[in-house]
Amino acid sequence: MSSIIENINASLQMVEHFYKHYNPSDADKILKFINIININIKHIKLALGGAISIGDKRHLAAVAGKMERYKLLISEMGKPITGTSLEEEKKNVEWRDLTTAFKSRVSTGIIINLGHKTLGTFFHDCFQIFSKKIKDIFSQYNHPLKLNFEFCAEFVKPVPNNDQDLVSREFTFLTKNFTILSCNLEEQNLKQLFNCNVVDYLMQRLLDFEEQESGWALSKIISLSVNANSATLIRASSYIELPNEIKSKQAVINVKNNDEACFGWALSSALFPLSKHSDRVSSYPYYAQILNFENITFPMTLEQIPKFEKQNPNLSLNIYGLIRKSVSNYITAPLYLTSDKKERHVNLLMIQDDYEIEGNVDRIVDDHRSDVAVKFHFCWIKDLSRLAHSQLTKNHKKLFICDRCLHYFNSETKLSKHEIDCKQMNKCRLNTPKPGTTVNFKDYQFKQTAPFIMYCDLECLVQEYQEDETRNTVKYKEHNVCSIAYYLHCTFDNSLSKLQIKRGEDCINWFTSELVKIAGNLQQYFDTPMPMKPLTDIEMLAYNAATHCHICESPILEGEVKVRDHSHFGTGNWRGAAHQKCNLQYKAPHMIPIFFHNFSGYDSHFIIKNIAQAIPGRVTLLPKNKERYISFTKYMKDTDIQFRFVDSYRFMNESLDKLSSYLKFDDFKILRSTLNHLSEEQLKLLIRKGVYPYEYMNEWAKFEETSLPAKEKFYSKLSQTDIPESEYMHAQNVWRKFNIQNLGQYSDLYLITDVLLLSDVFTNFREKCITTHKLEPAFFFTAPGYTWQCMLYYTKVKLDLLSDIDMILFMEKGIRGGITQCCTKYSKANNKYMENYDARKPSSHILYTDMVNLYGWAQSQCLPQNNFKWLSESKIKSLTTETLMKLPDDANEGLILEVDLTYPQHLHNRHKYIPFCVEHSKPPGGKHVKLLATLTSKSKYVIHYRNLKQCLQAGLVLEKIHRAISFNQSRWLKPYIDLNTRLRARASNPFEKNLYKLLNNANFGKTMENVRNHRNIKLVTRWNGRYGANYYLSQPNFCSREIFDEELMAIELSKVEIMMNKPLYVGMAILDISKTLMYDFHYNFMQRQFDDDCMKLLYMDTDSLVYELMCD
Repeated sequence: MSSIIENINASLQMVEHFYKHYNPSDADKILKFINIININIKHIKLALGGAISIGDKRHLAAVAGKMERYKLLISEMGKPITGTSLEEEKKNVEWRDLTTAFKSRVSTGIIINLGHKTLGTFFHDCFQIFSKKIKDIFSQYNHPLKLNFEFCAEFVKPVPNNDQDLVSREFTFLTKNFTILSCNLEEQNLKQLFNCNVVDYLMQRLLDFEEQESGWALSKIISLSVNANSATLIRASSYIELPNEIKSKQAVINVKNNDEACFGWALSSALFPLSKHSDRVSSYPYYAQILNFENITFPMTLEQIPKFEKQNPNLSLNIYGLIRKSVSNYITAPLYLTSDKKERHVNLLMIQDDYEIEGNVDRIVDDHRSDVAVKFHFCWIKDLSRLAHSQLTKNHKKLFICDRCLHYFNSETKLSKHEIDCKQMNKCRLNTPKPGTTVNFKDYQFKQTAPFIMYCDLECLVQEYQEDETRNTVKYKEHNVCSIAYYLHCTFDNSLSKLQIKRGEDCINWFTSELVKIAGNLQQYFDTPMPMKPLTDIEMLAYNAATHCHICESPILEGEVKVRDHSHFGTGNWRGAAHQKCNLQYKAPHMIPIFFHNFSGYDSHFIIKNIAQAIPGRVTLLPKNKERYISFTKYMKDTDIQFRFVDSYRFMNESLDKLSSYLKFDDFKILRSTLNHLSEEQLKLLIRKGVYPYEYMNEWAKFEETSLPAKEKFYSKLSQTDIPESEYMHAQNVWRKFNIQNLGQYSDLYLITDVLLLSDVFTNFREKCITTHKLEPAFFFTAPGYTWQCMLYYTKVKLDLLSDIDMILFMEKGIRGGITQCCTKYSKANNKYMENYDARKPSSHILYTDMVNLYGWAQSQCLPQNNFKWLSESKIKSLTTETLMKLPDDANEGLILEVDLTYPQHLHNRHKYIPFCVEHSKPPGGKHVKLLATLTSKSKYVIHYRNLKQCLQAGLVLEKIHRAISFNQSRWLKPYIDLNTRLRARASNPFEKNLYKLLNNANFGKTMENVRNHRNIKLVTRWNGRYGANYYLSQPNFCSREIFDEELMAIELSKVEIMMNKPLYVGMAILDISKTLMYDFHYNFMQRQFDDDCMKLLYMDTDSLVYELMCD
């Protein structure tokens, strides 16, 4: 199915080329290109109907917007030019409907840019069309709307080492959700909401992106998608009993109101506290007499809290909820945190009459016990410390709790210092690891070879609906899966491997039935491991002499039990001596990976819907992260087997055809052994991807055709291209050599070949990785996850996790990305090597420099590892400029400091191009925070000591050290970086070269993994009831959703509780240290080679610098 997406992309390039190079002589081609666009839009809509990959969905939505844009623009080119009135003037934006679900309660539309060059005018016109469309959406279901927007644009940047050419790429940017309660909102207020939540937010995201993403610059505005979600907002009203565990703490006052105003009564109980009868309404003054509730409607919603605070300026509120960890265990987490805490402050608890146990997250919601909605109720938290105390510690001393992150301190002074950073950086509950927790390699079971792996693919037929012109949209029938094939590969006994294929209308049902059978069959191999074979004399000698555990590779000490480890599958052979504990844990996971290559929306859509609903057992989703992909796992009921659906493209990011071309004939072991009845001539025809008439195969009857379709039937309407003659001859040769009787047999052979090619390609990849990195890739979701574990295993490093919340915030404060800035607005080279050289003007050159492997170099330096400590006041006072300058770069102990620095005036001219100490701040007159390189003095600036030494050497003045953290450091990451560098040098093909480069780069990405961005994903198949779509869309932590089907949707929720369990300090150090190399090159090489009046820095982007040099 990936070929369809590739064809769509090729078609888009062709359409763009036609539009950009159009001249009147091409007028006869206009209809042809409009037809091409219509065909592509049809296929895009089919793909959008089911993509499980969020990245694919967003890419296709962007392409749809571009196609619609070019359709309108090309249509205009064919019209005669006549005088027009103002009303008839050409539109610059146009609306199109895209997808809907749950009877249009959830919908996505797109505003297509037709002529705007600037963001300001584009967003202005977007608001005009949005303000009209929103009323139509409201008219269908008179419920509040939760909205978010997705901006799509094309960005360009120079090709490395070639400043004449540009590479382009589309990126999308998603806003946060905001709520519109009524369609009666005045236009001025609606515009204010739009500007604040869409325009300002996206402008900031774009600024951040251009700073952080290595030189991408906005080139073309494509579209703005509108995701509208009709949802019944959470409304807290009449009395609900507190859970027993919470009630027993005596920390919450729960007023027994029988009206819908629990919010008002909870505030009244907080402002007029009582020691007796505190649960009675009659004990308190009427809430409306003591507070301003003008235009606040009951039952109260969280969306009205900011408005209430604004109307009551002397009062601030925090709202908390409960997370149910188990049947009788609840923890507290913030749902709403005030932006301005007042002296008169109230903490409220919003409870509900039913809680989903957190252990059931990420499941298909199939609980039909009740269609009654969950009820909510507000209470007053009288004592937050008492409520949260037992959730945080068993210590019975008085705690001082931060009401933002719910972390505790032993004194009010420490809490006050903590709140300074926490207020700026945090909006949820933060949990920290226990002291002494480390990140190190623990998953030794991944050293084993996966016993069973499945490889799959499917093919589809397409049948169309008619266009629906009345709603400005086009609807088409979904793809029908016509065949599916899988290869079950057993790595220990090839007789258990098997290839199966099914063609027919029930093939997906057949596939799910096969999974049930396979789960039952494989369970026996996990339940009844092979007994160990008696050891040979040589093995017995080896066992007796063994001093190290072959599993964890550490010594077997005196007093530790040494046991014999053996293979539980196949032979039962002895594997080595082991610790008893290691041996007991060294079991193959009961997870069976199922690989599809480029697991596109087509493949996954058909499978996930059927598997989620037709087979008993829960489904979990891999939460979306920066990799932007969702994999899913099916837990098979009544077995321990889990089927994990994974995209092999996340490991091998090239086409199957290209990957197959890198293998030799002897490398296709699976294909050759599975099809061993074929001749070598026949097999050699199959070791390349076949040729298939995708668009011709649009009805079942064509499978009965008894001859290969004519060459023109392989014509792609998507890309308007024929297949090459050589490919058609290959198809003819396959038909003839295999004595194929009809297109059904040809289709089966094509699908079988794809599955077996994938099996061989991925098996060769696995074997190479196991040889070089010793871990089994099939146990992982993606290459980044794989390389991180390989690094931990190879280096044997133990990285301390920070348990001090203020250390964590300190490190986060020091994270600053690569520097991207334009230093000189315009430059034009003029020298004797140019054709248009002007000898009357000064000679000048433009020099592009690129720091090769910048992050690889930084990762090879001394990096923080363990023993993190706050420096005492006395040690901080002992740190002077002189003592800091004497600290070696490779010292055993490193420092990260919070300092005040003065930037002397006499340095300003010399440092004007790249000032030291970039910081996040607002530029003069700006609204948004950017990463700026300025000549201003710095206050409380968090910096690595190597960068500080460089600053001081360059002349900056250290005024004060506020805080500092010391740590043990070493070059612990260098061996792994060097390993991949050596392997890349020995690589035999482009894929391997890119793979080893990826393993190093992705490893740096894992050091920067931000757990705050992690999400929970819920799959929902119904609208109403407890834990249906309406429930999750109404939650305050709702982020976004993806429509897969009319009654299947994934809903993304931000986490209200986060475990800070990543070594962010490593990424922070790598970023800082990498900057020292760039500064060193500029100041200690370029400035020493050229006088200031002979050199200008034009542009800087993370690892590259562009100069203008005034010389011959």
